[in-house]
Amino acid sequence: MHHHALARAVRNWRSAWREALRWERDAVLAEQVLLLRRNFPVTLWASLITSVGTVWIMSLSMSMAPMLWWLASHVTVVTLVYLTLRPLPRPDHGPRSDARRLLACMTGMGLTWGSLGGVALWQGHGSDAVVYAIGILSTVSAGALGLGAPLLRGYMIYLTCTISSVLVALAVVGGPIALPGCVMVAVYYLLTALHARNLARAARDSIELRFDNERLVTQLRAQTDRAVQALATAEQANQDKSRFLAAASHDLRQPLHAMGLFLDTLARSPLTAQQASVLGHARTASGAASEMLTTLLDYSRLEAGVVQAHDAPFAVQPLLSALEQEFGPQADAAALVYRTRETTAAALADKALVDLVMRNFISNALRYTRTGGLLIACRARSGRLALEVWDTGCGIAPEHQQEVFKEFHQLGNPERDRRKGLGLGLAIVQRLAQAMHTQVEVRSRLGRGSVFRLWLTPWRGALVDEAVASAHDGASLVGRRVLVVDDDEPVRLGMQSLLASWGCHCVCAESAADALARLHQMPQPDVVVTDFRLRHEETGRQVLDTLRAHLQRSVPAIIMTGDTSPQRLRDAQSTGALLLHKPVSAAQLREALVEVLQ
Repeated sequence: MHHHALARAVRNWRSAWREALRWERDAVLAEQVLLLRRNFPVTLWASLITSVGTVWIMSLSMSMAPMLWWLASHVTVVTLVYLTLRPLPRPDHGPRSDARRLLACMTGMGLTWGSLGGVALWQGHGSDAVVYAIGILSTVSAGALGLGAPLLRGYMIYLTCTISSVLVALAVVGGPIALPGCVMVAVYYLLTALHARNLARAARDSIELRFDNERLVTQLRAQTDRAVQALATAEQANQDKSRFLAAASHDLRQPLHAMGLFLDTLARSPLTAQQASVLGHARTASGAASEMLTTLLDYSRLEAGVVQAHDAPFAVQPLLSALEQEFGPQADAAALVYRTRETTAAALADKALVDLVMRNFISNALRYTRTGGLLIACRARSGRLALEVWDTGCGIAPEHQQEVFKEFHQLGNPERDRRKGLGLGLAIVQRLAQAMHTQVEVRSRLGRGSVFRLWLTPWRGALVDEAVASAHDGASLVGRRVLVVDDDEPVRLGMQSLLASWGCHCVCAESAADALARLHQMPQPDVVVTDFRLRHEETGRQVLDTLRAHLQRSVPAIIMTGDTSPQRLRDAQSTGALLLHKPVSAAQLREALVEVLQ
């Protein structure tokens, strides 16, 4: 049974192979027929013109009457050939049928030209007419070589019909020219046949090469289509990732934001030592979760393209000192040495973005350094400034030194321990450097440590005194009218409590319609604080548009959002309101209120 199945499979394979070869041969034959059909009109016109000249030349050695009869027969054959070839190619008959018709036409043309040798033999005066016929037919067959060679069988029939008649004529006439004439005509025949074979082979190779190119183009298009489909799938996956991060970030930020507001309010109340300790732990846990979500938000903001660099001159040392005050205690807790090299340099860059880059560098160094410590320095190199973070950590192998800047890529963390971060810090650094039109680089030795550099443009002019940077901190918010719009009740309660502790008059609503209904409690709010994503797909932008249209003025506004969707971030930024990203601390909210109300 297995033997019969194998035999049947072999037969099927042979049948498929023969069918494929037959199809390929038919395809090549169809192209040969088409090529010859395109050449034939030129061949027929050339044949008619040559036949008229032939009559004139042959009349020099024989009477005109037989040549005129020959001319009439030749014109008749040419006309019949034209009518026969006119419908070619015929898709309903196939290339083999068209090829047979072409062979018949070339046979007819060969016979009518070959008959010239018979006319010269029977009607000519001696051997002169035969010699003239040899010259004419050699010229005609050579001229038809380039036009008829694509179909070798057809041309060989034409050549044989044309030349054989003069060979017969030479043999019949006899005389001293018969033998050398026959040898020369035979040599001519063989050389022309060889040349025709080479031309036919070249034509066939050209046709097959075109088919090969078409197959390659088809395959390339198919591969391109698959690549485009794969790219579309990858882009869709990336969009799905962004939507997931946006939704997850928003849903997690809402309770964290509310919790932060309650914790800040609670911190302003009298507490026992134990309660203060518990509150401190709660604020630490809230801060850790907030930091992770802030990392996601930073990355989404960069993907959305809403981060724009605003260059301004600033002294580097105050920035480094602030970083030391923040990260120095973390280094002490990990038994690491944190050292900052003093500098008098100034840079022209976006200080906030530079600060974010350095925070990521230092956080990364602390995370991967077990012994030794960190050195933070600013050095002048080749007319530029390099902010550097040196560490004595585990180092990075050369083949991984560019991979660390990829999203969600972490070295030495196969278990994905979230205490080691999300693997986005250096990806954020790379995007921030691109936003500032500068570069970051890493140099590392495995087991010895690493240095990360941010290149900046130096500033050599005067600097504004930064001592006034926190002038808003003591500004009073007592009596300010704040309209809060948020669909989350715990957030509304937290905002109500916090704003009341600052002496603000606060009215809360859950939607634009609810806010309009509550305007009787606050006809002219000083500022609107709204969440961006509300229930029923309502957005903070729609809330602001509705309230501003009703109040007939562009009331100052703050939009708070936990969304990381690039499109939503761009939409929120277009309102002209101050954009805060959840979770928002009490200090951030107070600073924002002072900023928009001044």
